[in-house]
Amino acid sequence: MRSPLTYSIKAVDEELKRTRLRWERVLSGNYEGQSSWEIINQRLDQRIQEQQYDWIINSLRDFWIHYTSYADYYLQIDIDAHKAKEYHYLAALSGELIYRLLERGFSHQIFNSGMPYDFKKKNFTYTYTAILANEPELALRIAAEDTLEGALLLQDYERAQAMLPENPEDFPKYNETNQCMWAIAHGNEKIFNKYMEKGVKLLRRQARISPVTIDTRGLALIKLASQRGIVCHLDVIELPQSLLDDDRLDTGNLVLPIADKINALQLP
Repeated sequence: MRSPLTYSIKAVDEELKRTRLRWERVLSGNYEGQSSWEIINQRLDQRIQEQQYDWIINSLRDFWIHYTSYADYYLQIDIDAHKAKEYHYLAALSGELIYRLLERGFSHQIFNSGMPYDFKKKNFTYTYTAILANEPELALRIAAEDTLEGALLLQDYERAQAMLPENPEDFPKYNETNQCMWAIAHGNEKIFNKYMEKGVKLLRRQARISPVTIDTRGLALIKLASQRGIVCHLDVIELPQSLLDDDRLDTGNLVLPIADKINALQLP
């Protein structure tokens, strides 16, 4: 008989303790120097002023990381689902700005590598934040309707199936996200749970090197699955399903401070 996943593991518990201590210092202001917000904002302003247009998207990704880190804090440390949704929404707005710049022809470099990044191939990296913010329209603006994520967001499962291989095992190794999407498109709860569990096990095997204390992409997959009537049966610390809801945000006061200067950019 296959043994079930335990609720948590030692590596995750220890990392959570360290995470709580780090956030106590950040939120109390008990550190020297500038905040991460000030640093990435100044870097963006400098790149705009010096017309380093191929680095603007890299800066926007820094803002996306900033907001998602706060969203993770509110989900797993402060246990405040509403605040987490607000930060996921701001992260999604940062992601949307990236896609709009790409549409306008801005080039980009990621991780100081000088290499381009296939955003369309990795839509879910940015759509998941909008999904967790309960903003499907924003998620769709990022992913577009002609993608797998777009078809799932529109609940057009027949079209989603046409974009997928016949068998979920036909994906490359370590592709549990797409395998879960395959299960959603085909309405197969058993296969969905199989690959969700496989994904958590992979995270736990890597925990000694790079512990992941919360699987936000997994939570977004669970939300997509719930629209299909699929239930995730995993009860593990990385997937706090009790914090998921369908409540929409009042986004009137949630403004991305950098949006105006990004929208004003013009390629030479």
